Formats: sequence, C-alpha cells, structure tokens
Amino acid sequence: MKPYLFSQPSKPARLAHWASLVPLLMLLGGPVACGDDEPDDPRPDSGTQTVDAGSDAGSDAGSDAGTDTDAGTDTDAGTDTDAGTDTDAGMDTDAGTDADAGTDADAGTDADAGSGTDAGTDTDAGSGTDAGSESDAGTDADAGTDGGVVACTPSGWVDTPPDLSVIGDTSLDIRTRLEAIPGLIVDQDRTGGSVPAGYRHFVLRYNQPSDHAHPECQRFEQRLTLMHKADASPMVLSTSGYNVSTGTGRSEPTQLLSANQVAVEHRFFPPSIPSPADWSHLTIRQSADDFHRITQALKPIYTGKWVSTGGSKGGETVVFFRRFHPDDVDATVAYVAPITKRNDERFVTFQDTVGGDAQVACRERLWAFQREVLLRRSQMLSLVDAYAARFNLTYSQLGRELALEHAAIETYFAFWQYDSAENCTQNIPAATATDQELFDTMDYAVGIRSFSDQGITPYAAYYYQAAAELGWPQPYEKHLGSLIHFPDTDTGEVYSPPGIPFVFRPSAMPDIQDWVSSQGQRLMFIYGSYDPWTAAAYVLGNSQDSYLYTVEGGNHGARISQLPAGAQAEAKANLNRWMGIAPLKRAPRFVQSEEPPDFGPHVPPRLRAATQN
Repeated sequence: MKPYLFSQPSKPARLAHWASLVPLLMLLGGPVACGDDEPDDPRPDSGTQTVDAGSDAGSDAGSDAGTDTDAGTDTDAGTDTDAGTDTDAGMDTDAGTDADAGTDADAGTDADAGSGTDAGTDTDAGSGTDAGSESDAGTDADAGTDGGVVACTPSGWVDTPPDLSVIGDTSLDIRTRLEAIPGLIVDQDRTGGSVPAGYRHFVLRYNQPSDHAHPECQRFEQRLTLMHKADASPMVLSTSGYNVSTGTGRSEPTQLLSANQVAVEHRFFPPSIPSPADWSHLTIRQSADDFHRITQALKPIYTGKWVSTGGSKGGETVVFFRRFHPDDVDATVAYVAPITKRNDERFVTFQDTVGGDAQVACRERLWAFQREVLLRRSQMLSLVDAYAARFNLTYSQLGRELALEHAAIETYFAFWQYDSAENCTQNIPAATATDQELFDTMDYAVGIRSFSDQGITPYAAYYYQAAAELGWPQPYEKHLGSLIHFPDTDTGEVYSPPGIPFVFRPSAMPDIQDWVSSQGQRLMFIYGSYDPWTAAAYVLGNSQDSYLYTVEGGNHGARISQLPAGAQAEAKANLNRWMGIAPLKRAPRFVQSEEPPDFGPHVPPRLRAATQN
C-alpha cells in the first residue's frame, strides 16, 4: 500500500529513462498530531488498530485488518470488468449500499464556474455560503470517519471582514495587500535566484478552522506558497494532496498560461497541523472547505480566471473541491487522478494485461522477479535486517516479513506506475541474479524504507484517508500463490495509524463520481495507458465541456505535453478558452526542470533513488 504521488525523481545512473517523470504538483495542508504526540510526528501513540466494526457498510476485508496479518481472504480479484466503462465507474459500494445514499447533488448545484457567491463565512459544515450550490445531503464533514473527538475549546478567533480598500488597491505592493487578508501570514518573500523571471515567490500560512462546522473552536495554520505574476493574470490553484514544496516549481497549467500559482498543503500533513488533532476532521469535505476559504480570501486580489490542478492524489483532491464548491474556480485539470473503491478489484484486471500483447514478455519477467524474491525469503529478510541496521529503521507496525512481502508485491505495480516498458530487461534482473541484485532492484522500485515505521509515519494522513474514504487497490498477488504468506494485507486498513479508529464511508467516492458524470463542467483528465491508477479513471458520463486524454504508453507522470500533437493542441486550446485567453501563435515553452523537484520534506524512498550512503 503506497502513497500514489505523481511521479518519481530520477536516479543519476538512469537519468534518461526517468527524464519524463518530473513532478507536476504542489501540496495541500492540514492537521497531523494526536494527543501527546510531538507536533512534527503525524503518527499517534502506538496502539492497536481499532475499526468501528458493524458500522462499516459493506466491509469485506475484516475489521481487525490492522492487527491480523491474515486480514481478509476475498478472492474476487479481477472479476469486475467494467473498469471505467459506465457512468458508475465500477464504484460499487458493497453490501447493498446505495451509491447515491445521501449524495443527491441536485441541491441547486449550478456548476456555472465563477458565478457562485461563496463568501466563506457560513459556519455550517463546509464553511461556504455557496448560495444555491451546496449539496450537503449526506456529505457532512464528519460523516463516516471516527477518529476521536477533541473537545471544543474556544479559540478566541473572530472572523473580521477584509479591508478591501487595501487588498484591492493595485497601487500598493503585493505583500502589503496579502498581509491585509485576515489570518494570512507572510513567512518568505523573494525574487531572483530560482524564482522564474517575472515572478515573486511567497511562503504563507493561513489560519483555518480544524472543523469548518465549528470555526469558533480549534484552529490551525495551513501552509501554502504563492507565485505572483500579475493581479489580472489567470490563477492556478495547485496541490499534490500531501505536503507542499516551498520551492519555486510551476505546474504545467501555470507554465502554459503564464499564470499566477497558489499551492496548498493538505490538512494533516506537517506542518499544517492542529494540536491535538481530531482525526475525524480529516475528510474530503473538510479539505474542500480549506480550499474554499483560501480561494475566497485571494479572489479580491486575483480577479482573473481560476483553474485548479493537481496530480494523482492532488488531482482527485481538486475534483473533490469542485464537487463541494463548483463555482470557486472556472475549470479543473486533473492528472492521473483515481476514483477508487475499497479493495478495488479493477486494479487486478488492469495489471493482468497492462501493456497488452506487446508487453507479455515484460509482465512475465516481472512475475518471475517477484517469485524469485519470495523464493529467497530467508536471504531477503537477512538483507532487510542489514538495511534496517544501516539506516536505523524499525518495522514495528508491519513487521519485517510483511514489509518484505508487500515490497515484492508492489514492485510490479511500481514498475508500470513509474518506469517504461522499454527498460524492462535492463532494470529487472533475471532469476539468476544475486541476492543483493534482487534486493537492490526492489529497493529502487519501491523503497524498502517506506515499509518501515519511519517511512509510514509521514504518510499517516494518507493511509487514514485511504482507510476511511479514498479506498485502495486490491493487492495484485494471486499469481504468486503459496509464496504469499500474508494474503490481502497490503491495504489501507493495515497501514492506517495504529490506535486511531475509523469507519469506511462507502458513499464518499461514488458521490464524487456521480457529481462528475452528472453535473461536472470544464473538467480535464490526463492519464497514462500503462499507469495502474488508470484502472480507476474518472468517467465523464454526461459532464459538460469536459475531456479525458490518455498518453499511450504513458505512466504516472503523464501530462499534456506528452499527448500526440492533435490531442495536445486540443487540450491547450480548451484550457485557453476556459481561461479567456485567445489562441497564441506560439505556445509558451514547457520547461520540465522548473516543476517541483520533490513533494516536500518527506518523499517516500520508493519515489526517489534507492537509499545511498
């Protein structure tokens, strides 16, 4: 079970084949400490995983999945062949749970982007006043997740109206205007150096409610960055769904539009942390409301068109934002964004045949590699121990044997997610390889460290979200037969923070897909045909003025610039039209090196080069 970050930085020895996988995104913010934990440790005190058994509609993976390594024996793998072929996008909610349960999105949701009256002052679950655009039915911020309750302690915060005479005064310096926004703090302000010409780079903090339904209670500061170009230029609202990089990278839409950019850190990723943290407030709705308040705070300055964007988890995050606040931005460009079920069997079907007939030999080579690793389990465990000793790692949450098995399982997924089929023979050794060669290959593909306590902890928030709302792929392991000692354990439940209870909310993702296919407008999705996350691609259905493009042979780094000439021109033209920009005789050059070099302070080793001395 891995965080599905957008793309993987290059390894010096393999720069050529990784050159296309530079990240496109920046990250979003929120809470990450619980009880007496130190603020910089997002994982709670060690304890036993608790699932609120009985209230999990359709739970078929066992309520003790976090403590029993045999959790679940579901053998439905690969039986759902609908993957993305109908408007339900395979979003089965199990056990008779109506996918529409409480998710009627009719409640006056007019998706005419930019026409909403989101004042951001309503304290009713969602904080926006979204006149006529709120679809609250069954989507309360706390619904379906039980992460404990922090008693309300009045914060003393009072929402004061912004001084528009300062914020809207274009004769004033941009920093002066930003500092006039209530609750916004400027930490850094710089130009030159790595800052692209014509831009000014800010690192900011914005005061947010932990619970948007109760803004008078606990507050926290959410980190964001701003690349300021000009008030009237388009604004790109960007996130990766994890931490935010404080670097000066620009997303692909930012570059294509020569736009401003605000990048937001997701709640519960440090340092955007309330303390103590109530994990029941880590929901897609609370996150969407974070974005809503930021958008409303900045719009008096940035009066041009707005587009939201993100890759992978960031891509789905900006779609969630549009679902709950459809009028806050004019359009959305989501890269490689999945819409996943709990224990989603579509991923098994996809991986069985990824690459089609042309890649049979590569698939078989990867399967042989996995088998050889598990046949040498004893030798591999010795190497895990040496690795742990070398880098001071512990494996108390998973255990070393489970960590090894999950690393072997995920090597196949990771290859198709980040690598290229042309590198299959070069990068995947034959069964005659030495123990160390097998181990190093696996470490390079997935990062042995990322299955350790030190690798899991920084992503506790993602694993909690997966267990509570986002869902996760069904482990692709049946082809390994008896070599798998701990079947059906590579799941969100097993990786979720120990001691933090949750209830999976099966209506969360179907509600999002239903909104996209019935009410979505001005949405653009980009996928790679070899990327396993494409198994859970969104379905456009009856959405209006919306498009889905696939990079043939592309992976989890797919982007507009990789599309064939015709599709690329169409995608760029649509983006320009949405932003009110006349077609350019010559499009801006896409500078890959200017994108964020990483994803903030905690990049899983599986998403970068293997650990070095």
